[in-house]
Amino acid sequence: MVVEAAFLQVYLKSHFNSIEKEKRTLYTDESKQRLHLRPVLNNPAHNSKSTMSSERRPEFSGRTEGGAVTRRSLLLPLLLSPFVARSRKALANTPSSDDLPWKRLFTELAVGGGAYAGAYRVTPNGAINWYFANVGLQFIVNTLPDAVRNYLDAYIRAKDPVHHDISDIGPDLVSRVAPDSHDAYAGTFLGLAARYLRSSGDSAWWQANLSQLKAVAYYNLLTQIKPNGLVRAFQAPHPNGIGYLMDQCEAYQGLRDFGEALNLTNDPDAGYFSGFAVNLGIAVHRLFDPSRALWLWSDASPGGCDNWYPEMVAQIYPHLCDVHSSDAPGDYYRMQRGYEILRQTVPDWWNRPQDLYPWLAVGYYAALRQNNTNEAMAMLAMAQRFYLPGGVNTGHFAVCDLGYACGILAIDSQRPASSSCFIG
Repeated sequence: MVVEAAFLQVYLKSHFNSIEKEKRTLYTDESKQRLHLRPVLNNPAHNSKSTMSSERRPEFSGRTEGGAVTRRSLLLPLLLSPFVARSRKALANTPSSDDLPWKRLFTELAVGGGAYAGAYRVTPNGAINWYFANVGLQFIVNTLPDAVRNYLDAYIRAKDPVHHDISDIGPDLVSRVAPDSHDAYAGTFLGLAARYLRSSGDSAWWQANLSQLKAVAYYNLLTQIKPNGLVRAFQAPHPNGIGYLMDQCEAYQGLRDFGEALNLTNDPDAGYFSGFAVNLGIAVHRLFDPSRALWLWSDASPGGCDNWYPEMVAQIYPHLCDVHSSDAPGDYYRMQRGYEILRQTVPDWWNRPQDLYPWLAVGYYAALRQNNTNEAMAMLAMAQRFYLPGGVNTGHFAVCDLGYACGILAIDSQRPASSSCFIG
């Protein structure tokens, strides 16, 4: 275990600086590409047939500004190959809830005081990334409702009072950092608030903050609908108006759950917000390319599945978020097709690292939607070995992955929601 983790850390340390340098130069106003806060780890086995130009897709080209191929794509298989065969034993050595000290790990990420008290860092001593925290905290709503309420309050305090978008916060807990998007942050925040209401029944908090929640939905989602029906990644006039598949799915899920919560509380605007979710679901399914039988990862992409992120991971998000259009039979085919593509293209998705972060969203999806708990638990075991050795966060086990880990364990154990770190 120690040796495996050490090898991965050698890789991460030796290449993280180069990745950070690339991130600073990848997204220009000319390309209008999105600055993802999740560094991409290209796998040459997946990229060898890529035909996309570095101008269109600089973030996934595996090249530096001068055009030389970076070493990060080539070194990973060399570091990990001795452990791939060993990791296949994971199906017989999956973890239990006792192996994941999730309460301690969440507590390590909590901000205890200051202006952002109640927020969560993405990793120990790392920045506050509201999107990642929105996702991760959905899985502890039932067990730590007070912590979730305090987080929701922190989010509302930190967001812009006029435009209702939000900036991330640097590790110093003072400097503001440009967010990854507006749409996904808003969608996941609304979803978390709706889950908190459903789980806790805290109608007093809901009513006290309802105008703020509606403003988040209105300014970041409802007013940012493009002619094709998708939501802009950033509020206009920001140059990046791309509709990213993963973001669209999370925006749909957030609006849907928010609309259901409004309906539950007999709010007169329930139908208004829910209607936007219905139309967004129809638009999302137009991102499926029937000629190639795959999902486009954005409305500005030529498609393809040459990279783990975003192309491969995006394939499962319509099903993960349960996005529906008006074509139920077609919806079923399209959503199932995403998982087929992932398994065909990356058959070992569960037994070795694919990225600088474990991406346990894929394992959670397999358990939740495909009833594939064996490989989901095996992925969790792999992630714990490489990213959380001995229960110590290496700095790459993000708060969202911690949440997904809780979700995987809860599904595998079939525990009642009240006795596990489950989504509720």
